[in-house]
Amino acid sequence: MDSAEEFITRRQMLAASSAMVAGGLAGCMGGETDDDEDGPSTIRSWQPTIPDEMNFNHWAGGYPWSQSWMMLEPVQRFFADGSIAFEQIEDWEYDADEYSVTVEFADGWYWWNGDPITAEDKYWFEECARLFQGDGSELEELILEDEMTLTRVYEEPQNPELLQYNLGGYLGAMQRIHRDKCKPWAEELQDASDQDERLQIQEEMADEMPLHISTVMDEGLGNGPFQIVDYDTEGIYFELFEDHPYADQIEVDEFEFILAQDDALAQRIQGGDVDFGFGLLQQWVGEGAAPDHMEDVSVYEDTFMRKLEFYEQGPGAEHVRQYEVRRAIAHVLNLEHISTNYNNESTPREAQTGLPADVTSNWLDDDYVADYIDYSVEDDEDAATELMEQAGYELDGDEWVDEDGDVVSLEIVIPDYQTNLARSISDQLANFGLEIDLNALESATFNDRTSDNIDFDMTIGSHGAQTAHPFYYFRHNHTHSNELGDAIDIEQALDEGETRSPYNGREIVLELPTEVGQEDLSGSTEEINIFDLDQEWRTVQDEQRNREIAETFSWYWNFHLPGIDLVEVQSGTFGNTRDFEFDTDTSDWKAYRGAFRGLKRGHVSPR
Repeated sequence: MDSAEEFITRRQMLAASSAMVAGGLAGCMGGETDDDEDGPSTIRSWQPTIPDEMNFNHWAGGYPWSQSWMMLEPVQRFFADGSIAFEQIEDWEYDADEYSVTVEFADGWYWWNGDPITAEDKYWFEECARLFQGDGSELEELILEDEMTLTRVYEEPQNPELLQYNLGGYLGAMQRIHRDKCKPWAEELQDASDQDERLQIQEEMADEMPLHISTVMDEGLGNGPFQIVDYDTEGIYFELFEDHPYADQIEVDEFEFILAQDDALAQRIQGGDVDFGFGLLQQWVGEGAAPDHMEDVSVYEDTFMRKLEFYEQGPGAEHVRQYEVRRAIAHVLNLEHISTNYNNESTPREAQTGLPADVTSNWLDDDYVADYIDYSVEDDEDAATELMEQAGYELDGDEWVDEDGDVVSLEIVIPDYQTNLARSISDQLANFGLEIDLNALESATFNDRTSDNIDFDMTIGSHGAQTAHPFYYFRHNHTHSNELGDAIDIEQALDEGETRSPYNGREIVLELPTEVGQEDLSGSTEEINIFDLDQEWRTVQDEQRNREIAETFSWYWNFHLPGIDLVEVQSGTFGNTRDFEFDTDTSDWKAYRGAFRGLKRGHVSPR
């Protein structure tokens, strides 16, 4: 989950009651302290889920994803500038001969029940994941070397440059489940005779090991710096956990999650019940609607962009499969206008490198990128018209038609939280003369429709990752990247002589000009299999080859335009500056859910 608008709409409507919204909770106003000026200070944020409906067992429904970034601690942390904090990792080493990485975990981290966090916590959690996945796991073996050291043995060679982002293991960023909860299930899985039996055990684990919030509270199964001491239908209440390694740096005594979402959340912010949160203020309450004491305290360019994505097996496939048409659409779009009208703070993406500007400058040579094809940030209908005509289309009145006289019609299907962007885009394309059929679906319906294959022409989504490395923008197996589908399906299609993705029709085997900046395929070209290139990237050992593959993927994006990066989204943290000071002279805020990290690392203090 990468943005505020997605966070809002992907949850069930569990907003607080109207009475709670109208009056606020008695005794629960933001920035509360008791009558003694030396008494405890309390800071409040929000979460959208009724506490009793949470389940901290990842293999069961109801996992509190966003809330976990406050209640649990990461093994490692990624920042928008590409840097990494190895939070619970003392050291690591990759053995290229054995395809193994040995991770030594750091001392000094604890569960709320007082148990030290050790390598065993990750070992038993990951052993469950490895055995549940069966042949789909990339791990051959997990070895618990000692209490604080874990070795992961991979089936294939690993790229050390990428491996450093995956030292946390399965669902790697977080230390999620205490070892004692996973160990008996992992041992049962180890004794299972086949994959069917392991999948049966997975179902039993989901049913028989619910980690409800009451269990997490009573058994001390969290590890963040604020420990749950109580909860009810209106919120979750925490006190400072004194054994946390950052407890001495934290000046806030108590933390509360109030229950709110959508309009109820906006009213709680306006009413002073919320003291801080992730995202920028405008995303939650609208421009100019926030109280005077609330402001954005940290703003940065997120690692996620928003993109218009092309699929090539929908009703308009014959059109979308032509790169001239995709480029024409890029020239039609006025990214300045799209950015201005977007309901999140953003900046237009000025160059189609497939990467944000900072990632481009950090990883690609400036001279290499300087030769790329330019796409206008403002609309350039002359360039778009020229490209459409090159592809064999003509303007019939105010509509573009193909050589048979049929109108160029394209279907855009989006999850409903992208409606704002979609309307801007569809209006601009329609004004250019393309027939656009726009359908907005509820998130669950959209996910169902796109789970097996794609049957429409375009959508709007995110492009990026928490990790600001080029690989994560071009990998084949993630919806926020250059998705082509599952490896097994791609390999089968290639074996059968197909050159396109069976998932979305996008080209896998393609021609790419050898001269960077060439605008057509009339000159020297080379055949590129972008799936094979993806697979090589995952295993390559050489730093120079890493750079070459990144350049090839970026040039592929610039030439073929599998998607158009529209805007770079600004993210950050907002806060109550009347009652709290926010020390923002640190990169801790410039991370996924940076608001929580800022509090957890002692960068918020009462006034």
